[in-house]
Formats: sequence, structure tokens, C-alpha cells
Amino acid sequence: MQEDSDEQSETHYLLPNWRINEIILIAARFLIDEGYSENTFDYKKVISSKGIIIKGYSTFDPDNLKELHKVSLSLWNEGLCLVFPDREKGKTCCMIAFNDNKNVAEEIMKIILHEFAHIKLHHTEQSPNAEAEAILFSEAVLFLILPENGQRTKLKVALSERRKRLFEGIKARLIKKLNLQGGCMKIGCK
Repeated sequence: MQEDSDEQSETHYLLPNWRINEIILIAARFLIDEGYSENTFDYKKVISSKGIIIKGYSTFDPDNLKELHKVSLSLWNEGLCLVFPDREKGKTCCMIAFNDNKNVAEEIMKIILHEFAHIKLHHTEQSPNAEAEAILFSEAVLFLILPENGQRTKLKVALSERRKRLFEGIKARLIKKLNLQGGCMKIGCK
């Protein structure tokens, strides 16, 4: 884990256009498959239903939390993502932990979705490209589910009828929001 500081280090990663498209589609398909258009969409419940444990930082001893950050797939101090084998049960276990000192529900949602992205996108190690992809995935999900964006019904139409222009509009708004220029994305990791 990197040392905490007020300044964030910036890393540049080139997300190829095909990967940007793929991640946006993965985010959209995740939402559609999980019934996101329902008014009762509960992202924590959906993630937990996949066998992923979600815990706030406050549930951990501070020394243990530091150790967990060392083995997390995420480079971000606001959350961590652990994927480990359970040899007794013969399966893979996943856990997301997040900074639960945040007061804004949207910030907590962003952290949890970012960490979930590492699992959903099958990341296997810490890297700037994994962070860029997780940021894009979480921002795409947030963009599509927050009511002020009005994208809920439009997205289903775009995917079901393969309306390229609408998809490109969604993509363009995300690229603008994330300041992607020519696919180059600045990411900061504390």
C-alpha cells in the first residue's frame, strides 16, 4: 500500500477504444441482468448475492486493515478488494471493504462499485490499467443508475435494438466526465 498523502500520484493508462466499449457494455449488461430498472435496485444486495462479502473499514483492526491493503487487488485507499481460495470449500472467496467514514451515499456506492469492478473484470493483480478499468466500470454504472442521468430506459433500448448512436452518446458523456482524451486516462491512487 502506498503512503497516505494529500497529493495523489497520477498515472496515465491508455484504454483502447475497444476496451472502453467493452467495459461500458459489461456495466450495462450487469445492470440489466440484475434488474436495475426496478425502483428497488439495491447494489449491495446484488453484489452480496454473488457471494461477495462487503464490510466497512470500521469493522477491522487498523493494523489488519493495513495488511489487507497489501494484498488487495485495488490501489485505492478508499476501498479494497480481496480474492482468495477457500481450500476447505474448494471455491474462490471475495471480499470488498470500504471506507465507511464517508457521509455521502453516492461516494460509498462509487467505492463499492469500483472494488466490485476488480472482481467483475477478473483482475488478478494491482496495476494502473486495472484501476483505470475499475474507475470506468464504476462511473458507467453510476451514470446509468442515478436518476438525474435519465438513462434507465434509454439503455435497454440501446442494447436491445443495438442503437449505436445512443450508445456512442453515453460513451461520449462518460469520456468527457472522466477526462479521457484519445483514450488516455489520468488516474490518481493514494
